[in-house]
Order: sequence, then structure tokens, then C-alpha cells
Amino acid sequence: MEGFTFVDMVVLIVYISLIAWIGSRFGKDQYSPEDYFLGGRKIPGWAIGLSVMATQASAITFIGAPGWGFEGGLERLVTFINVPLAMIVLIMVFVPVFHRAGIYSIYELLERRFGPATRTLSALLFLIARGLATGVVLYAPALVLAVVTGWSVNLTIIIMAVLAISYTVLGGMSAVIWTDVIQMFVLWLGALLSIFFLITSLPGGWSDVFTFGAQSGMFNAIDLSLDPSVTYSLWAGLLGGFFLHVAYFGTDQSQIQRVLSSPSVLDAQRSLLIGGYLLIPQMLLFLFIGVILATYYQQHGLTPPEDLNELLPRYVVNAFPSGMAGLVIAGVFAAAMSSLDSALNSLSAVTVRDFYSRYIKPDASDAHYLKASRLATIFWGLYATLFAFFAGNLGPVIEAVNQIGSWFYGALLGTFLLAIFSHRSNARGAVAGLIAGMLAVWLVSSLMDISWLYNNTIGVVVSVSIGYLVSLTTSAPRPEQLSDVIIEETAPDMQAILASRGASAPEVGHEARLTRRRCIGLLLWFGLMLGLLALLQGWANG
Repeated sequence: MEGFTFVDMVVLIVYISLIAWIGSRFGKDQYSPEDYFLGGRKIPGWAIGLSVMATQASAITFIGAPGWGFEGGLERLVTFINVPLAMIVLIMVFVPVFHRAGIYSIYELLERRFGPATRTLSALLFLIARGLATGVVLYAPALVLAVVTGWSVNLTIIIMAVLAISYTVLGGMSAVIWTDVIQMFVLWLGALLSIFFLITSLPGGWSDVFTFGAQSGMFNAIDLSLDPSVTYSLWAGLLGGFFLHVAYFGTDQSQIQRVLSSPSVLDAQRSLLIGGYLLIPQMLLFLFIGVILATYYQQHGLTPPEDLNELLPRYVVNAFPSGMAGLVIAGVFAAAMSSLDSALNSLSAVTVRDFYSRYIKPDASDAHYLKASRLATIFWGLYATLFAFFAGNLGPVIEAVNQIGSWFYGALLGTFLLAIFSHRSNARGAVAGLIAGMLAVWLVSSLMDISWLYNNTIGVVVSVSIGYLVSLTTSAPRPEQLSDVIIEETAPDMQAILASRGASAPEVGHEARLTRRRCIGLLLWFGLMLGLLALLQGWANG
């Protein structure tokens, strides 16, 4: 079967219409910003976790990761091997602090701790970085549509933008999460079907893949080189990738906003736990599709497309039976819309919460802010559309998104670490550290040949160091600035908190034990995944 048939087109239209209808149904129950941005804080942790996984398995991963695998095998998996370790930090540190603070936007916490200047600067950096990355997210499904229909990519960008913005304006965080749950299963189904059809098209099946992969060095995921210019060494993944994911899942509003929508700390932890266990296998699945595609292209003497982002969409359209190709492509479309939904929803939240309600209309009604939120969503949709026109020049889309974030994430994470752990750091130090961290990343990237993954480590180290040193030159923060922000038990309000919890001590103890067990489980999972990769590499080179 070749080409995108009429049946495929019908499946595509019906599926996207169904997802849009589901999203709009949730939108009818939104009466306040809390409903729109946090789903009324009533969404269970397991659904949030699946939503996070669906976003990671969205069109970005479905399109970009097989291109990674085709080009370099499993080497880029080290970028994600650190995720269980990152989730431990989030579960133990960020989730309790953010939930205790009762915030909409995580940058509100920075104002409590450091004042309005730090909050405004951090929120502005998020808007710039996430707005650009959202343009890449929009480009990915538009590319799929261009490959399927033969239309120009610019035209499909406009079509996808209109659909995505319309859907996002109607949907809130509840729509984002529950539609994401559907998308995850559809995309995983598409990935497994792709593997099935690819393997059955090879004369030797799996043996051909493992033979070709071993001979081509595609299973060499662990590079122990200490050379900082090696982009995907194990050390770049453990150091740079660790800080990248702590910052991405912990200080990026588009991710942490879902965690804030959970009803309790334990539910929020559960959502991160799902990602901690499933993200590595999920990325391995999509990278392995790239290895199988490389085997397929080599055996059939085919020339790959110039843009490796087109690899899997082309195969799906040309090899899948009529109707099934439409379902998989529809899943990519709908997942992309959900990814855009969450990104645009968070951009709108920061715009309204951190800027509009503070500087333009501070005393308006919930209905007014809800309307402003939807207008802000339209603005960011248009912003992302303009950047999407240039996203095709950035290479594999998944790497483009991470590289954009690496310029900002480290410095932002350093600012939050100062806020949570340091009693002595103050506003002047926080701003100085944030700016110095970004400048350091720019200087090192410009003057040295170094893996972009280390940008996150450099940003954190410089931001924390400069921020703390500059803080020592001015007065210490007031005691009220530490309340509900500092995580240590020596925080000024901690004794009162502990006293008030006396009656619920057994419950608090249970939560603490459960948190420890969850973190130990993630640590063991990290060791298991690293060990399995080492065994696979040892077998391939033996």
C-alpha cells in the first residue's frame, strides 16, 4: 500500500474532530483562572503522569527520535538516562515547596523570596524560551502533513496553527491532560505497529537489525570519553542532561503547571514517578525504530530523505495498510495539538499571572482574567507560528527544542536552588546570578568546542556561585521572605509547621516513608537501565 488514501483522510479528520470535541467539553466548565490553568487542582496524579509521557511522546519524539536513531543509533539515549535521578530531586525538593506555596505560576515563588524584579526577569525568560520551542513543536506536525499531502510546509504550518490555537483557546488544563492520556496510547500503538511492519519487511527479521546495528556501532550508547567536545558522552548526559531535566520538569511552567494541578503532594509525586520509570524505555523505543529504519534502508538500497525528520512519516504513509496509516498520523496530529495546548496554556498563565494581573489590570474579576487568558493564548499561538517558519533549519526537531532550552534552563534552575536552599541569598544576588549564568553559557558556547548538554551545568554552577557571592555584599533577606520557600527545617516557620502537624504525625510519617521508597526505586531503576545498556554495548562489541 502506498500513499495517503481517502480512507486515511477520513480517519484523520474523524480522530482530530473527536479529540477537539473532548477538549471543548472540558472548556465549558471553566469559570476562573484556576479552572483554566490548573483544572481546579482536582486531577489525579496518574493522569498527570500519563499526560507528561504523552507530551514527551508527542510529534516531537515521534518524528525527531527515529531520525536520531537512524543517524547515530542509541548514542543520544544518554541525554535521558539521567531522568530517574532528576525525578528524585523533584520529588524530594521541588514538589513539596511548590505545593506548600499554593501558587499558579512557579515564578510567584521567586517574588516571595527575592522580590518582583527576579520574578519578572525569570518569567520573561520562560516566555522567550518556551515561545521559541513551541514554534518547533508546531513545525513538527506541519512537516508530517506536508509529507502526507505534498503541500508546502509553510502552508501546513498555517493550517496546523489555526487548528491548534482554536483547540487551545477552548481547552484548559483538564482538556490538556485527559486528551493527552488518549494520545499516549495511540502514539505507542503507532510506534509498535511501525516496528512490526519494519521487522516483517526484513528477510531475517530481528537478527538483521542486531547484526547491522552491531556492525555499524549503533548500540554504543555509553561513551566514556572525558573530552567535553564529545556531544553525547556518558558524562555529558549525567551532568548536563541531569540539570537539563531537573530544570525542564521543575522550573519550566509548561511542565510543572500540570504537577500543580494535582490535589496533593503524593499525587504530584506519582505523576513524576511515572515519567521517571517510563521515559527511558519510551525514548529507547523510538530510537530503536531509527535503527530498524537504517537497517531497512541499507537492505533495500534506499536513499534517505535530506531531512531525517521525514523518515518515519514517509514510512508510515507508504507501508501501512489503508486506514491504519490515517490513525497513526492522526495520533501524531492530535498529540501535537495537545503538546501545543499545554505549552500555550502555560505561556498564557505566565503572561496573565506574572504580567497582566500585576502591571496592567491588578483588580479585575475572574471572568475578565479568563478572557484575558484566552486572548494571551491566541497571541502566543501567533508568535509560535512565526518562529515555526524557521524551525526547519534547526535540524532534528527534538534536539532543537532541547538546545533552545539549554541557553536558559541552567541559570533559571540556579535561581530556584538559591531560593529554596540558601537563607543568605537575596534579590540582588539572584538577579546577578541569573544574568551571569546565561552570559557564561553564551561565552563558553562561543569560545569553546563543548557539548551543548554542558550548557545546563555551566548555567547552574555560575548562577548559584555568583548569586550567593553577590548576596554576601548586601543585607540578608527578611525572615518573612523565607517563609514557605526554604525547604530546610531551620526555616523560621518550620517549628510552627511541625507543631501544627502534631495530630497528624502518623500521616506525615507515612508520606515521608513512601517518598523515600519511591526515590530508592528510581535510583535502582537508573542503575538497571545503565547496566542493561552496558550489557547491550558489550555484546555488540564482543
